[in-house]
Amino acid sequence: MKKVFVFIGLVSLIFLLGACGSDGASGDGGSEAGVRTIEVAVPPAAKPLSYTENGELTGYEVEILRKVDEKLQDYEFHIVGVGDSAAEVGLDTGKYDLIAQGLFLSEEREEKYLIPSESNGASLMKIYTNEENKDIETLEDLVGKNIAPPNPSGGVFNFLTEYNEENPDNPIEFKTSDNGISYADRLKEVESGKYDALVLPSNLGQSEIIEQAGLKIHTTEPVKIFPTYFLIHKSEENEALNEEISKALAELKEDGTLSELSVKYYGEDVFQYE
Repeated sequence: MKKVFVFIGLVSLIFLLGACGSDGASGDGGSEAGVRTIEVAVPPAAKPLSYTENGELTGYEVEILRKVDEKLQDYEFHIVGVGDSAAEVGLDTGKYDLIAQGLFLSEEREEKYLIPSESNGASLMKIYTNEENKDIETLEDLVGKNIAPPNPSGGVFNFLTEYNEENPDNPIEFKTSDNGISYADRLKEVESGKYDALVLPSNLGQSEIIEQAGLKIHTTEPVKIFPTYFLIHKSEENEALNEEISKALAELKEDGTLSELSVKYYGEDVFQYE
């Protein structure tokens, strides 16, 4: 009887080892063990780009990231909410593989990071005025006007400064402010006539603010278009990831998915300007 039990035990052990060996020998790259987790950082309160709703991250870029993730069989995105500056530091150190913040291209970024060949959207620089100033349509029309002060370290400041450098004989005069006034309050100041015009990228939720608050605001066509990109930590390992993301974004543009998400979150298709 003891020999029978020993025999049964040996058979069971052989079967177990065989099963384990079979699982580990797959080698097709499609198993869960072969899936690489990609750490992704997005702003937690930058509606409509990315924001938290009912405890979950959502928004334009968050939804794009999830669509891209669905197409990448060998990767799984772990998306977390992180402040802008902390996310950039984390990208530099490799804590995060990818960040999304509605980011523009620059020479510095192109040197420091891997950047997909396809944009994920566009930031449309527009001018917002009240009904009395709706004749303002271009940057040239802002000359001599009272402009709502931009943040001294922001993109609008850089944009207006660049314009003035290119037009030294006809510059736009403006002051700067970093007092943290909300976009809703800035638009209300324009409607009230405190300022003649406000220059802002259109992907900051203005259309929803204007509609919900019932503001009488005139919005121009884009005076400048800035394509936006994901930034990827620069490493040999991430080069393949960059190529896969570029391919996925191209497919999502081609099938209209990105345009649909743009209309959903921005109220317009930013890809019509490409």
